[in-house]
Amino acid sequence: MKFSKSELDIIYQYAAPTKAETLAGMKEIVPVIKDLLTKAIVENAIRKLEKIPEPECSQFVAATKARFLAERDNSIRQRLAAAKAQEPILQGHDLSGIERFHPKTRHMITLEVQKQCFVGFKGERFRFFLSDEGYRNVKHSEQEGEIKIKSHAALSPGSSILTKSLDSRNGKNGRKTESRKISL
Repeated sequence: MKFSKSELDIIYQYAAPTKAETLAGMKEIVPVIKDLLTKAIVENAIRKLEKIPEPECSQFVAATKARFLAERDNSIRQRLAAAKAQEPILQGHDLSGIERFHPKTRHMITLEVQKQCFVGFKGERFRFFLSDEGYRNVKHSEQEGEIKIKSHAALSPGSSILTKSLDSRNGKNGRKTESRKISL
């Protein structure tokens, strides 16, 4: 017996361990369905299920539910995998790393390597907590075209307080980034 995709959707939604429980759940909703097409789909699914003998019907309902759950789980896994593939891995210093709290640390930057150099390979992304001297070296590497600074924040000496954003590049909306004091 052939079931339409819509009928299988209804069977999945009202799947129960036995044929009688599945049919009871589906028959319960028929009187309250306002949409004529949906009502016809539910009634057709009920008629078709009633024609299938009990052991096979319960197995069919269980298999339908399992198939829908597998498709849903695969869909979620695929979306997570796609999101991870798009999100570049950020290497370098951890947000809670000891480098952040060193007394000479004044800058937090994220950068992307533009061409293979001492920092890494093209396309890799890093976060670093730097002293003023380290920041000057990074700016020099940016001028040489080895890296591109994606973001920069000034830090209070030896603390975790962001004092201001020194990023002079315009944001996506064409405005300069806002300066504010927040606790990291």
